[in-house]
Amino acid sequence: MIFSRIFTPSHQSPKPEKRIQAIENLSPYKAQEKTILHELAFNDEDPNVSLSALEKLNSFVLWLKMSQIAKQARVKKVAEQKVNSALLNEGDLSLSCEEKLSFLKETASPEFVIQLLPKMLEKDAALLRDDTLAKALIEKVNKPSFTHYVFLEGASASLQTQLINGYSTISDLQKLAKKVSDDDLLSKINVRIDAIKEAQQRPVELKKQLTLTLSKYQALLDKPDVEVVEQKRREFDSELSGLFAQINLLTQEEHTEYKEKRERISEQVDRYLSRIRPGWEEKQLATQLANTQALCEQLLAHAIEQVSWLYDNRLCEATLADVATVNESVRGVEATLEQLARLGNEKSSEKRLKEITKAVNELNDKLERFSMQQHYGQKLLIKLQMLEDIATKITTLSAVKVQSGQTDANPAELSAQVDETSHENVTLDTLQAAFTEAREDYKKLSSEIDAIPKALSGRYKALINRVSAKERAQKTKQNEQIKNVRRQISVIDNLIGQGKFRVAISKFQKLENNYNEMPDSAKEQVEKRFDKTAEEVSRLEGWQSYLAAPRKPALVEEALTLASTEADDIKARSEAIKYLRKQWLSLTTTTNSSTTDGSDDDLQKQFDDALEKAFEPCREHYAKLDEQRQQAQEKRVAIIASVKSIDPSLPEAELVKIFDRAAKQWHAAGQVERDTYEQLKREWKAISAPIQTKIQAWQNDNQAQKRDLVSQAQQLANHDDVAVAADEAQSLQNRWKQVGHAGKREESKLWSEFKAANDLVFERLKAERKLLNNVVNEKVDSLLSNIENIDTSSDDASFNESMARVREQLAELPKPQRSKVERKLNVVESKREAQAERAQAQSQRDKAQALTSLLKLSVGEGTEDKETLIERLGKRWSGFFTQSDGCTRSQHDRRWLTVALEVASNMPSPDTDTSIRSSVQLQMMTAKLEQGEAATASEILADWLSYDVLEFKDNALTQRVIAVVDAHPEVVY
Repeated sequence: MIFSRIFTPSHQSPKPEKRIQAIENLSPYKAQEKTILHELAFNDEDPNVSLSALEKLNSFVLWLKMSQIAKQARVKKVAEQKVNSALLNEGDLSLSCEEKLSFLKETASPEFVIQLLPKMLEKDAALLRDDTLAKALIEKVNKPSFTHYVFLEGASASLQTQLINGYSTISDLQKLAKKVSDDDLLSKINVRIDAIKEAQQRPVELKKQLTLTLSKYQALLDKPDVEVVEQKRREFDSELSGLFAQINLLTQEEHTEYKEKRERISEQVDRYLSRIRPGWEEKQLATQLANTQALCEQLLAHAIEQVSWLYDNRLCEATLADVATVNESVRGVEATLEQLARLGNEKSSEKRLKEITKAVNELNDKLERFSMQQHYGQKLLIKLQMLEDIATKITTLSAVKVQSGQTDANPAELSAQVDETSHENVTLDTLQAAFTEAREDYKKLSSEIDAIPKALSGRYKALINRVSAKERAQKTKQNEQIKNVRRQISVIDNLIGQGKFRVAISKFQKLENNYNEMPDSAKEQVEKRFDKTAEEVSRLEGWQSYLAAPRKPALVEEALTLASTEADDIKARSEAIKYLRKQWLSLTTTTNSSTTDGSDDDLQKQFDDALEKAFEPCREHYAKLDEQRQQAQEKRVAIIASVKSIDPSLPEAELVKIFDRAAKQWHAAGQVERDTYEQLKREWKAISAPIQTKIQAWQNDNQAQKRDLVSQAQQLANHDDVAVAADEAQSLQNRWKQVGHAGKREESKLWSEFKAANDLVFERLKAERKLLNNVVNEKVDSLLSNIENIDTSSDDASFNESMARVREQLAELPKPQRSKVERKLNVVESKREAQAERAQAQSQRDKAQALTSLLKLSVGEGTEDKETLIERLGKRWSGFFTQSDGCTRSQHDRRWLTVALEVASNMPSPDTDTSIRSSVQLQMMTAKLEQGEAATASEILADWLSYDVLEFKDNALTQRVIAVVDAHPEVVY
């Protein structure tokens, strides 16, 4: 044992200092010594020894390996710094570019790449221009944030395009777009976003179309018409075939679901058709029979109408073509009867069919007798023309005879009328006898004709009425004259009896004129009464002068009184003046003596002066009215001039506005003199006619366009695809706005029809959307129910799987409903995160309690089971206890580490350790300045635990560490 101790190699000395000295004497170029250095570097428990051996070997591969497998935090940290320095060309190790790239691609861990790449880019900005390297690093790290970093910091344009096209989530692209300023890249990102949205939307739209079409397909089960069902079924099958060609957009489960639903509906429709077909075919046969019967009735009515037309309108001049046409209509009825016989008649309709057959036979009889009837009709027409000639002569002679008895008849007219009939040398009696004979012949021929045409009957009645009406008219006129004269005589006699002599005298003049206009035969009936009344009136005229003398002064007084009063009512003043003037004129001037004449002239002058004065307010009023009329006339002339200046070539819409304003001004211009107004009105019409014609033509064209739009909108009501119909309706509405006004009368009417047609389409769209919304709402309710059932306390795999299943179904939901479900998902995730945070905090507290209990056991305190505490503490922290085997592995002692732990945790230290605390703070600050970071509390605690075996003397330090852990359990993570 003594020799072994004397001759033991220094690199195997139990003291770290000696092993470090031995390393200085070893050469990395000798194989045996290199092996020793390897052994010391990777297996020595002292970190200083390991680091010294690594420094001696100074190999990038060894430093890299140590950074990956080192158990001691300090060794691991130094090794990582060496590797970083070598890759950044900052240390004594140098690597070629190929070695660096190879390391990054093959050896470096994803975390190492994330940590080191930014620093390497600071040294070599073109590092990521190599697309192969960039792709390899992106695949290695496989994190969106790193991909964003590569994209923004150095990727080539082609790689950027590939990366954009490789994104499959919109959120990642939107985040990327916020950091990109290049317009071309933004455009590519937006294009990719649109493509993803479109790809996401395609399955949704496909599901909507499949759901809608299958719903329509299933709705065929409510259609009672087999023909309609079969036609619609073919259409839906064709539409579904086109949709199922895109079924690969859906999942296999959805594919199977829609396929089964289609097959199920198809089978239902087959069963439905087989069930309703017999009844439908029976109804079709009944309908065909009913339609044929209705057609037979229509053809019979038409045939009867045609035969009636032949007899009524074409009896005398019918051609063979006319007869053939009517015969064809009768043959049509016969053909329909034959078809009814083939279809089989119901017993209820046999009676009617017999009646129709009988009617057809009667029509055939009429057609067979038409030739003879036409012969009699032509003879009847000749007799009718003869009757008309005789009637014309009779009425002419009657008129001559009546007019010859009137005193004021025109001799020239009488001579001309007599000449028209005198050359025939016939009398009125002779003509009447000939008329009677011809009429009897006409009646005899009429009895041979089944139905006399209405035209011939009308002409016959007209000539009979004309002959007799002439006589009645003359007699009626004479009776009216006699009645009128008798009434006038009675009125005048009553006025004389009442003492109203002036009125009676004035009415007698009209009576006398009417009496003189009467023929002599009429005068004889009222002659005695007229002579008596004339005698009375003649006697009253002698009293007129006597009565007028006292009345005129009174009228002068009334005129003076009227002139002296204010004219509040111009119309009433004017009427009063007219009345006084009429009263004055009704009084005749006296002619008995010269003195009387002079007095009458004075009264006349006083009366005229008074009325003139009374009329002055009226004259002023009428002058104002004349001025207003003049202004209105000037205004109308100006309006006409403005219309003349309108350019007819202006667009019609603008022309309508300008002309409408002018027309409104014309109607509101005020009144002018009638003659002037008529002249201006003619000018207005002449000027506005061309403009109105152009406007009317434009409005007519607009009417035609809008009627066409109304027709198209009405057709949309029956469109199979209501969504397409709604889009087309909106397009029609836009086109409607572009069409001009259709005129006051038509515009509102057309708009009402157009609006009603559009309302039908949008009501259908609303109903369909409601149906789809119900389906969507059911889907949303199902998803929300699934989310409620997700166990937030389950393991990560189960939880993520449940969340993923819900998220997969979000794409097919509309945005509002999708947002609703996403909010619910966010609530569940927040709840899960809160549980995880609470669990992590509780785990840290449990580990901290277990650590403090172990520390107490290590110094002889506490009674808990050590194995249980180690299990609670976890593998990482319990491992530090296993390293406490009596060999110190830190370059600092336990007291120094205790103070460092208190400094890192912002805990106070005893006054006795003030100098140590200052030294610790100085070293930690230096490390942060030189290396960019200082040791953390967890790292210091790990060194403290693995420093050496705890003994009773370490009790004070242990209590201080326990105090730190109790205050900051998060250091035990």
